[in-house]
Amino acid sequence: MFRVFTCLTGEHDWRLVLLAGLVCFVASVAAVNIFHRAMAVHARTRLIWIAIAGAAIGYGIWATHFIAMLAYEPGIPTGYNIALTAVSLAAAMIVTSGGLGFALGETNPWRAPIGGAIIGAGIASMHYLGMWALEVPGHVVWAMHLVVASIAFGMLLGYAALAVAVRYQSRLATSAAALLLTLAIVAHHFTAMGAVDIVPDPTLVPEALSLSPTFLAVAIAGVALSVLGMSLVGVLADRRLARRTRRFEEIISQLSLARHQVEVSQRELQEQKLRLDTAINHMGEGLCMFDAEKRLVVCNERYAKMYRLPPELLLPGTAHRDIITHRIATGVLKGDTSATAATQVLATLNALPSSEISSRVDELADGRLICVTRQPMAGGGWVATHLDVTEQRRSEAKITHMAQHDALADLPNRVLLRERLDHALSVTRGGGQSLAVLMLDLDRFKEVNDTLGHPAGDALLQAVAARLRRCVCETALVARLGGDEFAVLDYVSDPVADASLLAEKIGKALSGPVDLGHHQVTAATSIGIAIAPQDGADSDEILRSADLALYSAKSGGRGLFRFFEPQLDHQLHARRNLERDMRSALMNGEFALHYQPFIDVASGETSGFEALLRWNHPQRGMVPPAKFIPLAEETGLIVPLGEWVLRTACAEAANWPDDLKIAINLSPAQFRSPELVPVIVRALAAGGIAPQRLELEVTETAIMHDSATVFAALGRLHDLGVRIALDDFGTGYSSLSFLQRFPFDKVKIDRSFVHELSGPAEEARRIARAVVRFAVSLGKTTTAEGVETGEQLDILRAEACVEAQGFHFSPPVDSAKVAQMIRRRARAGARRTGRRVLAGAGS
Repeated sequence: MFRVFTCLTGEHDWRLVLLAGLVCFVASVAAVNIFHRAMAVHARTRLIWIAIAGAAIGYGIWATHFIAMLAYEPGIPTGYNIALTAVSLAAAMIVTSGGLGFALGETNPWRAPIGGAIIGAGIASMHYLGMWALEVPGHVVWAMHLVVASIAFGMLLGYAALAVAVRYQSRLATSAAALLLTLAIVAHHFTAMGAVDIVPDPTLVPEALSLSPTFLAVAIAGVALSVLGMSLVGVLADRRLARRTRRFEEIISQLSLARHQVEVSQRELQEQKLRLDTAINHMGEGLCMFDAEKRLVVCNERYAKMYRLPPELLLPGTAHRDIITHRIATGVLKGDTSATAATQVLATLNALPSSEISSRVDELADGRLICVTRQPMAGGGWVATHLDVTEQRRSEAKITHMAQHDALADLPNRVLLRERLDHALSVTRGGGQSLAVLMLDLDRFKEVNDTLGHPAGDALLQAVAARLRRCVCETALVARLGGDEFAVLDYVSDPVADASLLAEKIGKALSGPVDLGHHQVTAATSIGIAIAPQDGADSDEILRSADLALYSAKSGGRGLFRFFEPQLDHQLHARRNLERDMRSALMNGEFALHYQPFIDVASGETSGFEALLRWNHPQRGMVPPAKFIPLAEETGLIVPLGEWVLRTACAEAANWPDDLKIAINLSPAQFRSPELVPVIVRALAAGGIAPQRLELEVTETAIMHDSATVFAALGRLHDLGVRIALDDFGTGYSSLSFLQRFPFDKVKIDRSFVHELSGPAEEARRIARAVVRFAVSLGKTTTAEGVETGEQLDILRAEACVEAQGFHFSPPVDSAKVAQMIRRRARAGARRTGRRVLAGAGS
């Protein structure tokens, strides 16, 4: 860059340099202004302005170059080639016009930068063509790094100038863009001039047709006049356009004044126009307008298509009566199509209030529902809108139905049941018939869900709903309350007889097998019945009474129906109190374990103990297990109770000799808990006893609830070494099949058979002995429960029964008495050992 500075200070006349810069700036200002004018117009006019702007800035570049060249004093004679000088001017104008035109093309953030770069290329082309036109007696040598720098200056500053000119059009922005454009030209020129180094060569002579600096000065002046002339033409054209614009505005003003005068002279028609505008605003609906004489003013196509009106009835002036008569005669409206019907409809419409908005819904013959809203107009007549609300009403009805019905069975749900029940009770209280309320609960529905899956359970519920619908008359209501609970409401003349007949009909219909595809199931039901008004005067009370009756039916053995009785309320209250006390008893440590021994029939020695749960209530005293254990199973409390029994019994057994077993009963509810096996494992580990000492007693009922789950849990426990016993053998129907499916270690003969061994009935004795023999023949450890007499023990010994248990040996006792029994057993064993030792010594 030092070379550029020395070129400016040593080889140029500063006066001409300043003149070149001034000419360049003036041309740039003119070009930017003309470019802004081009931005404001379109099509061919824009091309003309771009050409003028390109000519202006092209000349500015050319003039700047050659004025600056006049200021250049290389110290040797100079001249300029005519042709190349002219080409350099043309190149400057054409290339810069192209850059300006490109920048004004389609909207694109890159068009202005590229256009500015094109202008920079135009500056470079003009300069180096102009330098090519320079003729001197010598050789021109270029410094290429300054050549590249000069081109870069021109393109970058050209981009900046055009970016400002495109984005802003204020005076300040115009000046800034012109200044940037001037800097682009001047920076390029003087950087490029700094790249020049002329080596004199006396053998070179300028051509004869070259321009002298004096002639070039005249040429520059001539071109300046031409450019100014073109600019003047542009300005004049712009002024002429401005005059035309002002003239056009004057014409518009005159037209506006004329329009205002027309509006003033036609005020009476304006009201009619507003009415028509109102009709157009209602094009989304069927719209019609009638005047005070009940004649059609206007209607839209929607109205015509809605009622299938012919063209002759759509003409202004058509009587309202004719349109209504046509709609009825052609059967568009639902109902009678006679002339009498038309008269009645017209009378109804004429009776509508003439001073307020009215609305009604008409049903058409094809099922559509049309909401007609009539709005009176000032001065008589009316505007009516006709809206098709068919889908809206259907959607509303569907939403209402979904809110009041069960989605699975499509039966009324609890919300609709209460609504209908309240209405039926009001009828009953008014002296009408009695009302029977039946509450239904499917027996063992959970087994279907657990064994066959929820889709099968859903299919069963749908089948039950269909059968219930067929069982009742049209006046009855069948509802699904949730899960497998249903309810039936019906009026009855003879409450007991009619309700019993309905319950029997329902029970019979639901007891038949239901085909679920790959399976058939039976959906027996328990039914509770309450009669209004004697069993309840409001919905809450009557439903509660029916619930109590249902609970009584389920407690009675399932598959039954029961009527509500007042004492059921007391029973429910007592049951809830017992349940509450049982929950607190578990936390307060009121439960205890008693133990009843197993006796080896052959040796008479104790082989183990069965843990039996006892509850010593602070107020009630000892609560029988038959009273609280079923309740614990129903409420789920048996799970935490069973866990406590397992922990306590294992801990107690840890204090016994290792040859004594501990037997514990498992409830069906415990098998439904996934924590059963981990709980047993933790109890064994905490007590520190071997798994082989633990015997788990399982009833046939527990297995039948979910045999797959039960057998899976028992299998895991059996693999651990825990012994599994089948309890109450002989009382069920599936004992043999269960014995085939699982390798039980022990079979416990039910006490009912043991009792009959010494009973008075010969047939019963033979059956009891057969059961014992069969159990023994299975090759498993056989234990007889409920042995109360020596005679029973003798029979069991004769039949080779392995173990016996019952009051003949010992009732259930607490842990302290168990410890005494174990000490006596140990002393007796020691005496027997001593006698054997003495006998051996004597021999």
